[in-house]
Amino acid sequence: MSGYRSILIIKMSAMGDVVHALPSLHALRGLYPGAAISWLVEPQFAPLLPGPPWVDEPVVFEKNRLKKLGLRDKISYLAAFRKELRSRRFDLVLDLQGLMKSTLVALLSGCRNRLGYCEMREGSFLFTRAVKGPNARGHVVERYRDVVRSLGPVPPEVVFPLPDHAGPAREMAAALRGLGLTRPLALLFPGAGWDSKLWPARRFAELARELDRTGLDAAVGGAAGDAGLAGAIRDAAPGLNLPDLTGRTDIPALLGLVSLASVCVGADTGPLHLAAACGTPTVSLFGPSSGERAGTWGALGAYVQTKAPCAPCFKRRCPGTFVCMDDIAVGEVMAAVGRVLARRPPAALPDDPGGGRGGLPGTGPGGGKPPGDARLVVAPGKPA
Repeated sequence: MSGYRSILIIKMSAMGDVVHALPSLHALRGLYPGAAISWLVEPQFAPLLPGPPWVDEPVVFEKNRLKKLGLRDKISYLAAFRKELRSRRFDLVLDLQGLMKSTLVALLSGCRNRLGYCEMREGSFLFTRAVKGPNARGHVVERYRDVVRSLGPVPPEVVFPLPDHAGPAREMAAALRGLGLTRPLALLFPGAGWDSKLWPARRFAELARELDRTGLDAAVGGAAGDAGLAGAIRDAAPGLNLPDLTGRTDIPALLGLVSLASVCVGADTGPLHLAAACGTPTVSLFGPSSGERAGTWGALGAYVQTKAPCAPCFKRRCPGTFVCMDDIAVGEVMAAVGRVLARRPPAALPDDPGGGRGGLPGTGPGGGKPPGDARLVVAPGKPA
């Protein structure tokens, strides 16, 4: 095992993918306690990263800004970025993104010792050595940890170092009580990165009613772009107190919010993976993708996989009738909710939540400064 002094992790996006890579950070820090570890990330996901002793310094790559620049300005931006990266003299780069954009950054760093995970795509394997470990066909969390495992022994337990979310949890608890929510909280996340992953709004509305009958309060969460889905769910559940939180939580507030929930339910989406990292029970719904490979991590998570014969197809848009997600029945989801709540019984919204629910080893505060003022934002700011 070499004594690396300056290490760069590349995992730019998206929310769930960054969360899935956090256990690799924990394992890497265990191998190299004295190394300087930087993490390259897109600006909207930087608040997901814990501070020292885990990440010494985030490196922000403004991909969206770069796309809008003209050719001359692009060259200038990349030249300045290259200079910044090389000033840190990285002697090890771990590319956990596995795309050409991450390969470009790895090459700009000037580091010749570049390792990537088993699914290096878009030709990135030509420039970075792909590590195919014992979990190449397993869950993505372990596929990422295989990269670190190639460097030395990693702990058997999977740990998600997270930013301190005690302050956001307290503020979110007060905001939720102001919305009339006092019973155990179920959060519904109807949005998804792929249209083919969307569960029908009428099903979410029916689920909210079933949760209410079992003694849970429900609220709808997600990004600002999910507001239309939330509106459709609320329209299908008239008379039910079902607050719409979409677009009203930045990442620190979202972290506080999911840590308060008794259960989170949704498609294969980032907030559910963040909830699982906090130790919150989750139920995720899978149609075109695979719950076995990308379900939420841990014993407090369950997933419902469609029985449609065409699944999983891994297509972003359904060429047919969205039959796979429509095939998932509310009864199946409620049964899964019952299973995870049997492992951790629901609890009423606390008056003083402290550092959140905790649960999995190391899933509480991960060190460093708290993520700042986090609250229920009335005017959508930086959506999660």
